[in-house]
Amino acid sequence: MKLPLSWLKDYVDVDLAPKELASLLTFSGTEVEGIRTIGGDFTGIVVGEILTCERHPNADRLTVCQVNSGTETLTVVCGAPNAAAGLKVPLAVIGVTLPNGLKIKKAKVRGVESFGMMCAADELGLSEDHSGLMVLPADTRVGTPFTEIAGPPETVLELEVTPNRPDCLSMIGMAREVATLLGKPLRIPAPVVKEESRSVESLASVALEDPAGCPRYTARVLSGITIAPSPSWMQRRLAAAGIRPINNVVDVTNYVMLECGQPLHAFDYELLDGHRIVVRRAKPGETMSTLDSAAREINPEMLMIADGRRPVAVAGVMGGAGSEIRDVTKTVLLESAYFKPSDIRKTSKKLGLSTDSSYRFERGVDVENIEWASRRAAQLMVEMGGGVAAKGCIDVFPSKPARGQVTLRFDRARDLLGIAITNDQVVSIFKALGLGIVSRDAACCVAEIPAYRVDLLQEADLIEEIARIHGLDKIPSPSPVAKIVPGAEDRATRALLAFRGNLVGLGLSEIMNYSFLSEKLLDLVGFGEAAKRVVLPNPISADHTVLRDSFIPQMIETLGKNRARQAREAALFELGRVFCKDEAGRNAEVDRVCVGLMGPVGRPGMLKSQPVKDEEMFQWIKGILESLLAAQHVPSIVSGGLSRPDVTLSMMPSPCFEEGRAVRIRIAGADCGVMGLVGDRVRAEWRLTDPVAVLELDLAPLLANALRIPVSRAIGTFPCVDRDVAMVVEDGVSHEAIVATMWKAAPPELVDIRLFDIYRGENLGKGRKSVAYSLTYRSMEKTLTDEVANAFHDKVKAALKTELAAEFRES
Repeated sequence: MKLPLSWLKDYVDVDLAPKELASLLTFSGTEVEGIRTIGGDFTGIVVGEILTCERHPNADRLTVCQVNSGTETLTVVCGAPNAAAGLKVPLAVIGVTLPNGLKIKKAKVRGVESFGMMCAADELGLSEDHSGLMVLPADTRVGTPFTEIAGPPETVLELEVTPNRPDCLSMIGMAREVATLLGKPLRIPAPVVKEESRSVESLASVALEDPAGCPRYTARVLSGITIAPSPSWMQRRLAAAGIRPINNVVDVTNYVMLECGQPLHAFDYELLDGHRIVVRRAKPGETMSTLDSAAREINPEMLMIADGRRPVAVAGVMGGAGSEIRDVTKTVLLESAYFKPSDIRKTSKKLGLSTDSSYRFERGVDVENIEWASRRAAQLMVEMGGGVAAKGCIDVFPSKPARGQVTLRFDRARDLLGIAITNDQVVSIFKALGLGIVSRDAACCVAEIPAYRVDLLQEADLIEEIARIHGLDKIPSPSPVAKIVPGAEDRATRALLAFRGNLVGLGLSEIMNYSFLSEKLLDLVGFGEAAKRVVLPNPISADHTVLRDSFIPQMIETLGKNRARQAREAALFELGRVFCKDEAGRNAEVDRVCVGLMGPVGRPGMLKSQPVKDEEMFQWIKGILESLLAAQHVPSIVSGGLSRPDVTLSMMPSPCFEEGRAVRIRIAGADCGVMGLVGDRVRAEWRLTDPVAVLELDLAPLLANALRIPVSRAIGTFPCVDRDVAMVVEDGVSHEAIVATMWKAAPPELVDIRLFDIYRGENLGKGRKSVAYSLTYRSMEKTLTDEVANAFHDKVKAALKTELAAEFRES
């Protein structure tokens, strides 16, 4: 947003220096990015008239012009495409130094001597427009010093306006801010339109077929308009605000948009079929060309402004070719409307077309200011075009929305801001900002929110307004104070800190990703159900359209990006929340942890150069799981005086993991996570050729006993006895089932079970495998004899044979 200070002073008296005003605005929440001066010393530059304009004999893109300077006729070689006989233009004669530092000298251009220079607006420092010569009004007197035309240098503040403050995208909006900050009155024009006796309803009609997309539409008809350049004062203001002047009608629509923030559009009334406006969605198969002469693909989701036959504008974005203002236009239909912001944003993104109008509409304009903007524009068009407006205004406004009301507690504002401000001062700030006070007592007030403040929705927003106007630089910054609250429960925080410490102690490094990601990434990895995803209604980009329902996609992506940057190994973890819809369709969130391994992370330095095998990587990630479970004291099963985590691992199908390398994790009988090796299809997306392992767990069962102090147990003083058992079982019998059967049948003296061999071969038969375990027995009370140990062992083998049909290989 560019804010010319001379224009601002039409609405509020400002007696501050530009730098002081910039500081005041910045500390009120509107950042001033720069201060620029437009124009400069125009000494020696005069108004010249092009008498003749002929093609250069030695150059296709140059012309040779005879220019009247008011005192003499000069030959000037010009490269501007719009040079033509009869134009009045700024003329710099020999010896003049332009504001951009260029000194004009006599020059020979392709064999033709040139005795001056006709100037474009950017060469004079008035704008960035270099499309052609700066054309002055036809009635400008030849020889007039250009200083009298351009006026004194203009100071312009360049503002950074946040998306939630569309009211600041206008001169009046910024004037309201300045008036409030300075305690000065705000002056808003009261437009009066010269009208004829014919009513506007007799000349045009408006049909609102989509009131949801266009809650309000107004139209005025102005006849007898003469298209001509705008007055120089308006051209200067538009140029200073960054808009190129075109003609009086178009310039007025842009001027009023900059003045009050309401985009307008002017149609050539005679080019509208049936002299009617229809606001509707595009029809299937419809096409149109916009004012930039580009053919646009439109679809039924887009809101159109149509006449009786065809679309004539993309609502809120850009007008269409074939209904625009022409040099011969005599009658104008003036549109001023409110369009649904989300619709305009979608259309603008879909068409890849962003304009000054769409920029404002997609942020939200003042629905109550529609008619004022139309009346103001009609007033200026009549004054500058010499026409007359039809009586009245077509105003289709089916359902006027009620203004919002927000309650503010005075003490709450003072407590949050830490400033001593009276109730009367708070109310005064609200009134200066245009908020109405519905009711007030000693404790609180109820503020009515004007339609132009779309950002004020709750008490915190009102408190922010108090802070802004009071001055953000005046808010005290006291030293932090830590208060001890008796009885406060901080176990959850301490448990999480301890858990993070355990993860770091295992050699893992913490990463942080956005909570948003693309559906494409989720679909690629194959995690979560599409129906349960939380989709953002207005995503900021295609890469952030949904809330993550798993850490695994981003963990794999992070490992892939690290590998692409020549990181040979990585051991990472992430803590945070994932999001989904519950069974009732409501948004839900769950705290989780994810671990990712890549490269030879589990090997000592001398062995890191050897390729990593799938079995190794799976053992490493399983080791991480077992270490975490032990460190976090997850619920345990006690046997033989020893405890082991109550954890069950079972195979699961998953499109993300390799077949046979995907495991579901259950703690105390409840599903709480997954673990596995990432499959070739997913790894190929990031060119990961070596095994990659990931683990994801719910945090709740891991933190439940994190702070529990372990109970010490007696250490056995009697020797242990080891017995091995090798058996042949069906392939479908899992290690987990075998171990569970052993623990179930074993006496308390069984203290450890270790798998040490797996074998498959043709001699065993199809679908069979041989597994071998070492079992350790120990009594806490006496030394076990061979006979006693063998009896224990035989009992375990009997259970394996009965429950799993195991065949034992030893004699």
